[in-house]
Amino acid sequence: MLYLCLAICAMFLTFAIGRYLSAKTRLVEKTIDETIARKLSASPIKTELSRLKEENGVMRNLLTDMVENEASLAQASYMSEADKARAIEARTTRRREIFGEALLVLRRPRERSASRQLNI
Repeated sequence: MLYLCLAICAMFLTFAIGRYLSAKTRLVEKTIDETIARKLSASPIKTELSRLKEENGVMRNLLTDMVENEASLAQASYMSEADKARAIEARTTRRREIFGEALLVLRRPRERSASRQLNI
């Protein structure tokens, strides 16, 4: 009976030590992951990547606006002449606005790269 109690105690002790070591390992892994995430959040590469994602979204929206604007007169076949003239004028006005927005977006990166060159 004594051997049975010692065997059960040894199994329980082994199980408890295993759980303790696995919990400690998980804690260390969590700390390492948090440290890596903190270092990457301040990384200039991540900052540049988020800026590029934002600029990519802006350019995508501009392209979508251009395509929608050019396709706006596709339904012009059933319009009266006055409506067609207004639609053409609206499309021309919107084309100028999109062109101005595109120029603004294209000038922005040059200013940033110029300021980076000055900081080097």
